[in-house]
Amino acid sequence: MSAETASRQRLTESDSARIVDAAIAHARSMGVPVTVVVVDDGGNLKAMRRMDGAPLVSIQTAQNKAYAAAAIGMPVDDFFEAIRGDAAAVASFASRPGLALIAGGVPLIEKGEVLGGVGVAGAMTGTEDRQIAESGVRRNYAADREIEQAGGR
Repeated sequence: MSAETASRQRLTESDSARIVDAAIAHARSMGVPVTVVVVDDGGNLKAMRRMDGAPLVSIQTAQNKAYAAAAIGMPVDDFFEAIRGDAAAVASFASRPGLALIAGGVPLIEKGEVLGGVGVAGAMTGTEDRQIAESGVRRNYAADREIEQAGGR
């Protein structure tokens, strides 16, 4: 095993649960029922919770946002803004299964390495979804480890 492999950061079950708990607490404080999903760097589900009253469609949407954030390595709405002027790129990414290029998906990045993504869906606006996702990252994950806030918002 190489030193690089041995030092690779991983998103743990505990990290994932704390992110979901913090995001749900923030959503509750806003009075917004949402679904929160955390995926690892391969886009595999680590944690998910659907609040009472969150729309059924929010489950798949949150998972697609989390997957897109992990796959792209930046907040998905920021990525969409970056490619918005390129119709071919928008068409290519928008037609890929499992990618949601709307606000509410943020990556988990530590020391320049993507560890996974967080997706939130169900709020009335993408801005609210993103705010809830970012609060989950900031309030719990970053409490124990230095983590970059992608997108700088």
